[in-house]
Amino acid sequence: MSNEDVKVYQDKKAKAEDFKSSAYTLFITGVLGLAALILMELGVLPIQFAAPAKYFTYAVMGGLFVVFIIIGIVSFRSSKIYEKEAEKEENLTSKIKDWAHSSLSVENIVELADCAEESQEEARYFAYFAVIKKKVEQKFGTLETSYLESICEELYAEIFEADS
Repeated sequence: MSNEDVKVYQDKKAKAEDFKSSAYTLFITGVLGLAALILMELGVLPIQFAAPAKYFTYAVMGGLFVVFIIIGIVSFRSSKIYEKEAEKEENLTSKIKDWAHSSLSVENIVELADCAEESQEEARYFAYFAVIKKKVEQKFGTLETSYLESICEELYAEIFEADS
């Protein structure tokens, strides 16, 4: 697996917020840009373009601002979709964590791990992580790889830090 194959997990709630902020930025920029072009043509703003390229410039800039508005609307719709998915993901995450805290313990994980107690800390981490991952997959089925690894990292930290 190359570095290009590794995906960093970003939760759906964060994606929804990213899309929403992009939507507002693009939409407002598009509306303000079109308003500025109209005000320039009406002579309200003291900015003038040279006559030969004036309408070509208005067409290109106007088209660009319309595209900003359209992309802003599409991004806003996407943020709504991710907000719905975020709610489902938060519920699943909560179920997984509740199950793990009631079903997995440090002793249980160490017992199931395929490593010696005198192994290096890094080797033990990967063995314990693999046990957590396997148990979560057994209980909740196949999950998106980046999501599964993210939730297992959180579980590892919560389970082993609670024991410390």
